[in-house]
Amino acid sequence: MRWTTRWRRRLLWTLAVVVVLAVAAVGGAGWYYSGLVIDPVHTSGYPLEVTAVSGDQVTIKGGADTAAPGTYGLTWADGNALVGQVITTGTGTVTRKVTEVVHGELRPGVHAYLDRWLWGHATPAAAGVPYTDVRIPSPLGDFPGWRTEGTSTTWVIAVHGRNGGPAEALRVLPVFHSLGMPVLGITYRNDEDAPASSDGKFHLGATEWQDVAAAITYAKNQGATGIVLYGWSMGGGIVPMAVRNLPGEPIKAMILDSPVIDWRAPIALGAEQMGVPGFLVSVGEWVIERRTGVSFDDIDHLRHAREFRIPTLVFVDDDDATVPIGPALRFAEARPDIVRLVRTSGGGHTGSWNADPGRYEREVKEFTSSL
Repeated sequence: MRWTTRWRRRLLWTLAVVVVLAVAAVGGAGWYYSGLVIDPVHTSGYPLEVTAVSGDQVTIKGGADTAAPGTYGLTWADGNALVGQVITTGTGTVTRKVTEVVHGELRPGVHAYLDRWLWGHATPAAAGVPYTDVRIPSPLGDFPGWRTEGTSTTWVIAVHGRNGGPAEALRVLPVFHSLGMPVLGITYRNDEDAPASSDGKFHLGATEWQDVAAAITYAKNQGATGIVLYGWSMGGGIVPMAVRNLPGEPIKAMILDSPVIDWRAPIALGAEQMGVPGFLVSVGEWVIERRTGVSFDDIDHLRHAREFRIPTLVFVDDDDATVPIGPALRFAEARPDIVRLVRTSGGGHTGSWNADPGRYEREVKEFTSSL
């Protein structure tokens, strides 16, 4: 009897240790996965290799999207080129037409990445648009940015995606320049060279909208009487947060490109692509909420779709492998009275312009002119 009691006690202790270790392992995995979502990353990789350059053609090896249709940049550590039509595809290689070598030497052995921004981390000068560097005051400190010139009192405030920069807006600058509309390209908390938040973490729009508020104040102080907020990816989630939190500001419209309407969708997709078990996704989301104070319900704009009152132009691409387009489609379905949805294919995440620049620019111009 004494032996049986001792055996049971040991078994219970063993089970308790196993449970504690299992909980610790799950919690540790959730903590690690949450960091992939909320930890800023300011380094760029160069996953592609240039294997041949012949005349106006370049052959590239590596990557999953190098054969995407349309216009792109090819950016490497000390250079940049613009590439267009796909000439041929081989086993693991793609040959594209080179339309311009902007700077640097395009040669075999160069490691680069396919650049949807076209010119990498460049300035509006790359797009042929005059600009001025600016500092935008905020409670966290001064945020670096730039503004282009224009005669209109309606300004565009461009809000880039996660781990990005103001150069994401360069593709569309010529459209707004032709309309006389100044564009303010901003940074926000935890960007490179920008003030950090107190915890140094992304809050997925829950606090970053305050930096957009500071940019609106700056624009108004410079003479703006109307604002169009333009956001890409995570910026497309920050913009609706600003709209919801700033009902008294003169925000005339939103333009959203591959927007994160509901963060649960890209988090789940990223986990699936990494082979993370489904139950760890919920753990990771729970950890994110505890680490940042973010409420996933609060940053779910589909859940708050009825709160919006301003015209909205939304771009999505069917081949987006980063942010599932489902929430954006449902957002457009929920608010057909204010949302104009433009759907492209082949461009991937934030690549609707690259897939069809002419159509994209027409949509932006018509939408903005209608305001």
